[in-house]
Amino acid sequence: MHKILCHRGNEYEKRGKPMRKLMALTKGLIVCFGVALPITAWGADCCGGHSSGHGSHQAAAANREHGDHTVKNEAESSGDSATDAALQSYFDIRASLAQDTLKEVPAHANAFAKEIEDLSAGDSADTAKDDAEGSLEADMAATARELAGKKDIESARTDFGKLSSQLYDYRKMSGAASDDVHVFACDMAKKIWLQEGDIPGNPYYGLSMAKCGRKIE
Repeated sequence: MHKILCHRGNEYEKRGKPMRKLMALTKGLIVCFGVALPITAWGADCCGGHSSGHGSHQAAAANREHGDHTVKNEAESSGDSATDAALQSYFDIRASLAQDTLKEVPAHANAFAKEIEDLSAGDSADTAKDDAEGSLEADMAATARELAGKKDIESARTDFGKLSSQLYDYRKMSGAASDDVHVFACDMAKKIWLQEGDIPGNPYYGLSMAKCGRKIE
């Protein structure tokens, strides 16, 4: 009987060893996974955070580049608008003088000066701006202010001739061009002017010689 019990005890002990090994292995795996999982999760967060940070830097750089292009485009658009507005004010002065009137000339001349001054102020941050071009802007604004203060039409026409020469040089220097803007010359007055269309409207002799002038450009 004792031998039988010992034999069975040995069998149970033999059977128990694999079970104990399995339980120990299971506990080891649980402990291992318990340690590994947080590390794996931290690693995922770290990589994800690094990737997210890298993406954020790329997005920030893209936004800065887009912002730079936007500012540049807005600046160019603003400059074009100011130039167009100044040119229209110049056309209005010419039209008034061609009709032998000073009535609207001061307002248009002051508007021209203001538009050129605004254009010059906007260009002050442009390092590529040519000094001669900036100087012409200042000269045109000053001439327009003088023109705005004239009380007799002959003096106004003299200033307009000066302004026309400055504007012509400025457009050549800045590369401005338009199929609708032509340059006319009055041989009698020995002055030029800029005008839209092909039919001259002489600002130097007015209605008495309205069509006197030849298109040179």
